[in-house]
Amino acid sequence: MLKFPTIFFALLLGFQGFAQDGLEGVVVERFYVSTEADNAGKLFSGDLPKGSVTYRIYVDLKPGYRFQAAYGTPTHPLIIQSSEKFFNHIEDGNIQPNIIPERAYKKNIALLDSWLSVGACSAGHLGTLKEADDTISDKYLIFEKGYFRNKKKMIPLYEKDGMKRAEFVPFPTFYQMDSLSFVLGSSTLSNKLKVTNGAWACLGKGSAGADSLSTNCVLIAQLTTKGNLNFELNLLIGAPNGTSQKYVAKNPVGEESEWTHPDLIFNSENKKNKSKKK
Repeated sequence: MLKFPTIFFALLLGFQGFAQDGLEGVVVERFYVSTEADNAGKLFSGDLPKGSVTYRIYVDLKPGYRFQAAYGTPTHPLIIQSSEKFFNHIEDGNIQPNIIPERAYKKNIALLDSWLSVGACSAGHLGTLKEADDTISDKYLIFEKGYFRNKKKMIPLYEKDGMKRAEFVPFPTFYQMDSLSFVLGSSTLSNKLKVTNGAWACLGKGSAGADSLSTNCVLIAQLTTKGNLNFELNLLIGAPNGTSQKYVAKNPVGEESEWTHPDLIFNSENKKNKSKKK
């Protein structure tokens, strides 16, 4: 079994400075807000309280850059947590979307399952921001009647589903993240994921967004919860010249070894408060 320190500490310690940083930000999309009707099949899907929010987290990169890993170390822990448990589909859910069969997305609310990713949102689709989704609705992926009808303050899923069919989708590799199944497995036992010596990564060159020449936003997580969501992320980004760039949520060391960005720390409650003030 591959270990996180063997593979990634070599990259983290061997970081080379690069004049132009590749991380433009982290985009948190309110993908969907559930209604009472979406809970109609809870016997098969699990209970999803009305008003639960499905968040998608995208790493926004400059063209030519690639997402390599989201990681945590003892000095830079990676944290994802909610004030309530995450929703995980009891019949078809998984810790990553690549192995959720497409047929599962055609019934009830499997589409809202919580997982981690390196770009994919299904076995055959890349995730894309709904506002950037220029694809026609997939004729092979028709949602079950009565679900996903909410359109208040969001682009409705029946118009743009944030999914772009692709022949190749990047596959995540998990290093020393045994607790992941307790948080995002089919039976949720925790509302907090903390990584202090592990990562989820895209091997090789890394992954680019569905539209890598413009927005280049790489989907790295989908999380559904009734509660507030907050996170602290650390990222490894691949530059066009073959070097890697380290971004940490807090306390970067040195001007050329670690960088930070305000979007790496997020709290949905703060976003709500800002919206109320406007």
